[in-house]
Amino acid sequence: MRKILFLLLLFPMLGMSQVLTIGGEVLKHSNYVLRKNYITIGGTAWVQKAPTLGGEIAIYSLCVYNGKLYGGTAIGGKLYEWNGTNAWVEKAPYLGESYIYSLCVYNGKLYGGTGGGKLYEWNGVNAWVQKAPTLGGEGVIYSLCVYNGKLYGGTQSNGKLYEWNGVNAWVEVAPKLGTEQRIYSLCVYNGKLYGGTGGGKLYEWNGVNAWVEVAPKLGTEQLIYSLCVYNGKLYGSTWGNAKLYEWNGVNAWVEVAPKLGTEQRIYSLCVFNGKLYGGTYPGGKLLEWNGVNAWIEKAPNLGEGHILSLCVYNGKLYGGTAGSGKLYEWNATLKP
Repeated sequence: MRKILFLLLLFPMLGMSQVLTIGGEVLKHSNYVLRKNYITIGGTAWVQKAPTLGGEIAIYSLCVYNGKLYGGTAIGGKLYEWNGTNAWVEKAPYLGESYIYSLCVYNGKLYGGTGGGKLYEWNGVNAWVQKAPTLGGEGVIYSLCVYNGKLYGGTQSNGKLYEWNGVNAWVEVAPKLGTEQRIYSLCVYNGKLYGGTGGGKLYEWNGVNAWVEVAPKLGTEQLIYSLCVYNGKLYGSTWGNAKLYEWNGVNAWVEVAPKLGTEQRIYSLCVFNGKLYGGTYPGGKLLEWNGVNAWIEKAPNLGEGHILSLCVYNGKLYGGTAGSGKLYEWNATLKP
């Protein structure tokens, strides 16, 4: 017993990460790491867990906050909370913006990036509260990301990077670079902030006032819709032929999964139980990367053509759809 206690006390001094994870999801902060290897049982289909609510047609973003799963909607710009069983529950109605493109937890609160370039904060009960108005001519906050203790947004129409001042405004920290108009995705990797562009490029923020191109367009792929860190590398999903790209860490994308079937877009990437997954269009499928050179289909179409968002919640993988704004759960079960 004394040896066990000594080891537990020693772990923090050894600089070990303070994260408890199961199935790729952070479950608890502690003074030591506990990891279990799980086997995926089943995993052949989507299962509908929430139908359309009201007139909302899309769940653009999914996010776990305070132990619950939330979705940002279109075309009413609402915030939905899943009841954990079979339905969406509206938690914030329309506040002038029709699209909640991105959701992010920051300093204990839930934020949404809008189709009008604004930043919303949920009041935790029943409403959005505007925390930053449109800045300049930027019309959309496609992506939100926490980096070095601050909240950032990637924009359209000039592909800028905005930093929230923590009170009531956006501050531009990177202007347009070249001809890029959109920053569809943001991701922190190896202590730096990266953006996936509408022209299929990868940008790195210099930490002060500018984007730096670190990977040009590869082939004919039109944009990098999603970025994700997996097994110590940075990956991007494409629009055009639904490919998976891996950044070489210096100056180029490397294709690691070509088009599968008729799929044209990978809207979302997510790590679940040690593997990398993508949500597709127009088939509304779930794809799993084989870790080498190909996508593998893990869930076929279930009536919806777009899987716009993916999120791990309570040991399961969920997808937000477009067409009817539904919530899907992958039927895989994790077993020790």
